[in-house]
Amino acid sequence: MSRVKLVLKPSDFPGSPDEQTQANIKALFDHMFPGQDNPEIPGSSGAFGVVAQDPKLALLLVKVSDYIVREMPWTSGRRDLQQLMVQTLNHHFNCDFSFLAHIKPAATAGISTEMQAAIPFWHRTNVFTDEQRLIIEYTYAVVTGEVPQELFQRVVDQFDELQAIEITVGISWWSMWAMIIGAARPEHDFGYGTDA
Repeated sequence: MSRVKLVLKPSDFPGSPDEQTQANIKALFDHMFPGQDNPEIPGSSGAFGVVAQDPKLALLLVKVSDYIVREMPWTSGRRDLQQLMVQTLNHHFNCDFSFLAHIKPAATAGISTEMQAAIPFWHRTNVFTDEQRLIIEYTYAVVTGEVPQELFQRVVDQFDELQAIEITVGISWWSMWAMIIGAARPEHDFGYGTDA
């Protein structure tokens, strides 16, 4: 059971929101679901349902997410490596919710379920290319806060300096969501069923 009340639709807000909160709620759902009569955040996006308790914060995060996911060149242009990065940090943070949410998008982007399962064994398996290994190694380094100069330079050499920054921003962004999910524990079965 989720540790917090998820706000998935405007009527889910607790209590009687004041005028400013109501305006923020409207702005959030209008931005996320323009033109929809009955907007609802899907259960698979439970992290947004957690932060939506503060609709102004949620709207700001959604706008940043829009840029990082859809426009930032590295994360929007290299979906395969983006999804590998996300699944690597989900593994690091033991974020099962986000890992399950990304299984299908990762597979669609070219990171097979076999590859996703092999992330913890990336040193010993031959399922990854050198470029993929670099993303896994760098992701683990960033989330632990220990990025050696030599590793950062390899990322710059492989991608360039701006892309190295974008990769780091992407790792930081999805790590934040993994930490929010890890604390709040939203639930969704992602079509895989529930444990009996």
